[in-house]
Order: sequence, then C-alpha cells, then structure tokens
Amino acid sequence: MSTIIVVNGAYDWRPHLIGHEVVQVHLGRSRWLLDRGKLWVVDARGSYAPDAILWRIGAVDPAPMHRACLEMIRLSGLPCVNPADTLLTGYDRLGMLHALRQAGLPVVDFTVFAGAGALEVLEPDLPAVLKVGNLHGGLGKARALDAASWRELVALPDLSTTGYATAEPFIDYTRDVRCLAVGDDLWAMERRSPGWKANVGTNAHDIVPVPPALATWTRAAMTHLGADVLGLDYLESADGEFTLLESNDIPGVRGWPDSVPRAIARRLTAKLERT
Repeated sequence: MSTIIVVNGAYDWRPHLIGHEVVQVHLGRSRWLLDRGKLWVVDARGSYAPDAILWRIGAVDPAPMHRACLEMIRLSGLPCVNPADTLLTGYDRLGMLHALRQAGLPVVDFTVFAGAGALEVLEPDLPAVLKVGNLHGGLGKARALDAASWRELVALPDLSTTGYATAEPFIDYTRDVRCLAVGDDLWAMERRSPGWKANVGTNAHDIVPVPPALATWTRAAMTHLGADVLGLDYLESADGEFTLLESNDIPGVRGWPDSVPRAIARRLTAKLERT
C-alpha cells in the first residue's frame, strides 16, 4: 500500500484515494528530513516515508519552511500535485505574473514598487488598486480613486519590511470568473462578492460554461507552468474583455462539482503509478 501525504487542507481526500494510506499532516506541526534522497515526514503520530505528496497549502505568504520542504520534495523526485517546480513559481506574486505573461495570457497591467519611499516616487494611473507584498484573500489591498486617496495610501505600507507592492488599474468588472483546469478537464465558476474586491466574501457562485478564450488561455498556462491543476481568476469588463488577475496552483475544491477532487486524486495516483 502506497503512502500519500496530504499537506494541510481541510478537505478529506481519503474517499478519492481508496487503496492508499492517506496521512494528513500540518506543515507547522511536522518535521521534514531528506536523507540520501529519501524523504521522511515526522509528526506526533509517527514517521512516514511518503510515496507521493498532495500539497494543499495555498493563499498564504510562504515561510522559509514552505520553500525548504518543496525543495526537499523536488530533490526526492517524489510525485507531487502540483509539481514542486510549479508551486515554487506560484508562491511569489511577481514570479507568477511573469510566468503568465510568458505564456501569452492577458495579465493585468501593473507597476511594481520596492524600497522605502518607493510609493512616493510615482503615482500610477488612477483609479488603481494597491496590493502590498504577497498577501492573499483581500488582505493588503486598497483602492485609490483619486490623487488624494493615493497620497493617503502610500503613507501606510513600509516596503522595507513588506518587500514590494504593486499598483493595478481598477477594473469596474461585470463578471468575476475562475477557470479551473485539472489535466485536460476544465470548469468555470462565476462568483459574486458584496464589495469591489473580487473573490472576497463571496456570497454566491454558479458553475457556468467555460468561455472559449478562457479555455485557450488556461490550457496555455497549464502547459507553460507544467501544472497538474490550476485556477485562473479573470475579470470581465462591460465591453466583454477579460483580464487575468492571477493564477492559483492550490485552488480550493469546495463549491465545485465532486468531479474536481476526483480528477485531482486521479492525477496524483496516475503519477504515482508511473513511478
């Protein structure tokens, strides 16, 4: 029986991984060791030598241990969903946006600021959204509608500690659509939120047909990033144009059809069988 380590995540993957020993560990309460190319994960319950990894730590500002463990997975050669290469790229917002641009996707325009006082040097086209550092879930994000509100915002973050910030044009969108890919399978979800921030406090969602353009772009991103699973967040403007905000290589599965987690599990077990 193969041992599959599920790292973090609140979803129960055991029904989709029948025939395998499924062990869920929390990264912050476990110890990881790589000895002569063999990976070991240790927690209060015991020691495990995994045969495959399902990495479910997303929407976080990564700590050094996140990167160290992903590098150990990469060095071990263990099958992992997503691959450690893909996850390492996705953990930094700038690296992720660069990769999506390389793939030819319609990435939102953005200005990057780094260094103490950098925000005071250049005022972007307004209205704009300021995003500080690598935070997710609506944190570290604020909207400047005019020059006065921009001047108030630039006094708040200390880029010497947050690393960097980006400013993007504010998009008065009509639809917020996530396109989700697992291997060759595609789904799309239209989400509705109460405020101007997309996908924050979502109070309604519907599974919708995948717009053809989003299908093409999402497949291109999957190929370029070498991903097994990928969620891409698009905003549609009143004129029907889509802009890509970001990608998520550990997308949540709640709210999606049961076929989504099943497809992710199949992707992992297929990689395991090939090894």
